[in-house]
Amino acid sequence: MDKSKKRESVVSRTQAIIAVIPLGDSDSGLLQVVADSLQGVLRLPVDLKSAIPLPEESYMASRGQYNAMAIIKRLAEIYADGYLKVIGVTTYDLANPILTYVFGEAYMNGVSAVMSSFRLWAGTGNQTVSREHFLERAVKVAIHEIGHTFNIPHCHTDRCVMRSSHNLIELDHKLNYMCGYCELFLAEALTKALKEHPTDLKRQETA
Repeated sequence: MDKSKKRESVVSRTQAIIAVIPLGDSDSGLLQVVADSLQGVLRLPVDLKSAIPLPEESYMASRGQYNAMAIIKRLAEIYADGYLKVIGVTTYDLANPILTYVFGEAYMNGVSAVMSSFRLWAGTGNQTVSREHFLERAVKVAIHEIGHTFNIPHCHTDRCVMRSSHNLIELDHKLNYMCGYCELFLAEALTKALKEHPTDLKRQETA
């Protein structure tokens, strides 16, 4: 066997168990990139669902933003019985009661996460970044937040995608994949989750 070939995965499936949920107005290209990237990282089938409205109760009128915590609570209520993990994707600005804005939010070891593309276009001054740069940022946020749903904490390894990022400079510094330590965390979490999930989905490794 050719050892130079990268390890691939073959997944037997009856249905996807990871879902990407557009929230409100959507960018179809962004959604597809997020879905494809998560499928590549998790090596599990990912559904791209139809758009649903942002929960009305999540809007914070005094700040003109949406409460990320309220959104992930609602996503968990809607999709907990149908999918192992879900991530909502919105173009609207997110925050939580503590932080003035967030790129994304997730329940640690929970069902749901949410991410926003609202701030990911910003470049220097009034300039915007290229679409490629924008999509790279979005992929990092998506992987980071879905990682939290598998109980992976913030990492201290330089440039690991699970390292916390409080601004775009820190986000750009990160790579779009996990360090070896976080990969081990993810592999263990996936193995446990797939054993517990009520489907016959299996994550199989082949050389």
